[in-house]
Amino acid sequence: MFGLALAFNSFFTTGFTFHVISIFNTQGYGKTEAIAVFLPISMIAISVSTVANILSDYIAHKIYLFIMLFSGIIASIGLLVLDDTMGIYLLIIGLGTYSGLFAVVNAVTWPRYFGREYLGAITGKVMSFLVIASALAPSLFSYCFTSLGSYRYVSYVLIPFLVFLFIGSLSLKKPDKITDK
Repeated sequence: MFGLALAFNSFFTTGFTFHVISIFNTQGYGKTEAIAVFLPISMIAISVSTVANILSDYIAHKIYLFIMLFSGIIASIGLLVLDDTMGIYLLIIGLGTYSGLFAVVNAVTWPRYFGREYLGAITGKVMSFLVIASALAPSLFSYCFTSLGSYRYVSYVLIPFLVFLFIGSLSLKKPDKITDK
């Protein structure tokens, strides 16, 4: 669940970044407004990352996962209703929070859940999720726009995926320590 949640960030961020100007143009915004969203997204991400890093020793990472998934839903809804000004705010808050938690979850969760012995294998597998998600995103965003006429259709795929991750994460528990035999 953690790996798929991290892959969602790679997917959404890559697809959105590749098509940001076109996405905003379809809603009547110019290039300047499109590019301007990255500053508040990064400011939120830095703030969230700093606070989450400080609190990572005191908060269960499952909570971070739920916040990430909720933030992803907010960002996806923002893309869905981007024709309204509220959509821009939802997109900025959702992506900023998700991106801020990405680094913390990716760096701290694996050793906390599995120890350091298998860290290389685990991070290698997770990295393959991230690379695949980043590779697929621009094509799916482009397909939705060229074939269906709007980028908002991406949200119709992303929101159910995030709900699936949320439901699947409800029973998530820290695995028993794996020992080498």
